[in-house]
Amino acid sequence: METRWNDGKFTGGLHGMVWTHSATVRQYLHYLVSGTPECDWATWVRHHHLPERLDRVLVLGAGSGWLERALATKRGVGSVIACDLAADTVAAAEQTAREEGLADRIRYEVRNLEVEALPEGPFDAVFANDVLHHITDLEGVYGRIRDALVPGGKLLFNEYVGPNRFQYSDERMALINRYFRLIPDHLRFNPYWGGLFWNRWRTDPAKLAQDDPTEAVRSEDVLPVAKKFFETEAEYSYGGGLLNPLLYEIVGNFDEQKPDDAGLLKLLCDVEDRLTRSGAIQPDFVIYVGRSAGPTSR
Repeated sequence: METRWNDGKFTGGLHGMVWTHSATVRQYLHYLVSGTPECDWATWVRHHHLPERLDRVLVLGAGSGWLERALATKRGVGSVIACDLAADTVAAAEQTAREEGLADRIRYEVRNLEVEALPEGPFDAVFANDVLHHITDLEGVYGRIRDALVPGGKLLFNEYVGPNRFQYSDERMALINRYFRLIPDHLRFNPYWGGLFWNRWRTDPAKLAQDDPTEAVRSEDVLPVAKKFFETEAEYSYGGGLLNPLLYEIVGNFDEQKPDDAGLLKLLCDVEDRLTRSGAIQPDFVIYVGRSAGPTSR
């Protein structure tokens, strides 16, 4: 299937559009998982949920390549295979790995997870980063992951698990716009088409499906279907119920070297945390750790 995720130009520019572009936001997310702003989710799960020695690791949804590079430099990790749909994205990540002296530790492959087999296992751990919410056949993919793991191997993912096609409730949209009004005009400028965002609108699901048939196509099922294929070891809230829709396409306007901008981002992180803890909103992202009982077939 041809989607914008095949387009390296789109995937290469996405980083600056999404909420995790902000260092302040990332520190908040690190705290949610590990209890400290300095420890990211991949480091946390590596040390708390995986054995000391990992001979072979598979990364699904390589993107910019940060995850596989981080894993390849951690103690006890042998070889890493990383996959992505976009050939241009894979080439760019591969080039970065070479520049950082990791070419002998990471092998890249272009794979369409929806229809193609995974690289040949077995693997001690499979990581998926922001890719499973693009999968229609979750059952098929989870089955292939399970079969590719060693007995007791782990699936670990960081994924959007919120409403399909971002169809937030009226109550959620009202909260999003309440806090959107706190953002000054110069930070609500859209650098991609010019002009100001005056409000946040609920995504048109039909238009989104036309623009990208895979976007959040079965996001609500990512977690419950995983639990049918794997024994759940841990789940960590990764927030996003407010910040993800609030900051989309404007996050790059914030200059975190300026106290006012950094302070506003910190305030918004605190607001999301408070709203989540009170139950006013649900976290839309989760870190999941599941254990495989072993392959069902070979």
